Amino acid sequence: MLTFKIAARYLLAKKSHSAINAITLVAAFGAAIITAALVCILSVYNGFESLIGKLTSQLDPELKIESSEGKFFQDDPEVRKLIASNPGVGNISATLLETVLIINNGRQTPARMKGVDSAYTQVTLIDSILWNGFYLLKNEVTDFAILGIGLSQQVGCRPGFLRPMTFYCPRRSGKINLTNPEEAFIAHDFFCSAQFAVQQSDYDDDLCIVDIQAARQLVQDSLACSAYELKLRPGYDDESVKKDLLPKLSGFTILTRNEQQADSYRIVQTEKWLTFLLILFILLIASFNLIGALAMLIIDKEEDIRTLRYLGAGNRMIRNIFTLEGWLVTGTGTLLGIIIGVVLCLLQQHFGLIGLGDGSSMFVVDSYPVLLSWMDVVWVALSVCGIGFIITFVTTRHLNF
Repeated sequence: MLTFKIAARYLLAKKSHSAINAITLVAAFGAAIITAALVCILSVYNGFESLIGKLTSQLDPELKIESSEGKFFQDDPEVRKLIASNPGVGNISATLLETVLIINNGRQTPARMKGVDSAYTQVTLIDSILWNGFYLLKNEVTDFAILGIGLSQQVGCRPGFLRPMTFYCPRRSGKINLTNPEEAFIAHDFFCSAQFAVQQSDYDDDLCIVDIQAARQLVQDSLACSAYELKLRPGYDDESVKKDLLPKLSGFTILTRNEQQADSYRIVQTEKWLTFLLILFILLIASFNLIGALAMLIIDKEEDIRTLRYLGAGNRMIRNIFTLEGWLVTGTGTLLGIIIGVVLCLLQQHFGLIGLGDGSSMFVVDSYPVLLSWMDVVWVALSVCGIGFIITFVTTRHLNF
C-alpha cells in the first residue's frame, strides 16, 4: 500500500523539470489515443459485418439444408416431414440453383437461376427488396423471372417488355450433335416480372428467381432440389435447431446464415484483426515514450530514492514504486482512451456524425456503420495494458537505482 501511495504521489505531483511532465503526459495521451483508435476501428468493422448480415438476410434463409454429396438431391416428402417435426421450424421452401445462359435481343449473359416454390416468400424477405414490378413467377399462360437489378441491365430486360428472354441449360444426358450444337441445350422462355436489389454484387449482378417447376424442366428432373431453406419460429436459435436436426438428416449439410456468407465474414474478420495487430505495433513503438518518462522520473527523484534508502527501503521496494508508476500511466491512458472511444462510437452509432460521401445513393448507408462490442473493448483494454505493463516491468528491471 505504501508503494502504491508513493507511486500515485509521483504521478500527480508536479515534477521539478517541466520536460518530465510533458513526457509523462505524452506517454499517457499516446496510450489514450491508440486505445480510442482501436475501439473505434474495431467497432467500424463490427458495423460493416452487421451491415453485410442485414443485406444478405433479405435473401438468405435462417437455415439452409444442402446435400453433402452431389449438386442436387431428390425432393422427399419424408425428409420434409422430418424437418417440419422440429418445433423450431416455421416454414420450409425447396429451391433449385443452376447456372444458365440468358439470351435476350442478341445479348448473352451467364447467370445463376434459382427456382423457388410457393413457400419462398414466407422464408425470405424477397417482397421487401423488389423494385419495378411485383412478385410473380407464373400464371396460366407463361413463366416469369425476377432479375437482380444488375443482371437486368446486362441482359437488357425489365418489367413490361413484350419480348421474353430465353434461358439455356445444358442437357444432362444424351449425345452432342456437332452439326446442331443448340440441341445440347434445353431452352425455356421467361418474361421479366420484377427486379430486386440487395446492394450486393453476388446477388444483384448474377441471380434470377424463377418458379421451381420451370427450373426443373430446364434441368430435366421433376424432383430435383439443391436446398431446403428454413424459416424459424420466433424465440428459436439457429444453432440449437441445427444441432437438433443434424443427427437426423444423414447425407445433408446444414448452414446457418453466417455460414452461408462465410467468405464475406472471414474477410472482414481477417482485416479487423490484422488492423488490430498493426495498431498494437504502433503502440509498441509509442511505448518508448513511457521508457523515457520512467528514466527521467528516476533521475528527477534521486534525492527521494536516497531518502527512502535511509529509511530502510531496499532496491526491490524502490523498483516496485517506479513499476507501479509506469502501470498507473498506462492504466490512466487506457481508461481515458476507452471513455473517448466508447463515447465516439455511441455518437456515431446513434447519430451518424461521419457520413459517406455527399449523401448520394451510390452508398448503401449514409454514414459509417458502427457497432460497439463490449468484448472488443475488453480485448483492447487488456492488450494496451498488457503491452504497457510488460514494457514498464522490463524497463524498471534494467535500470540502476
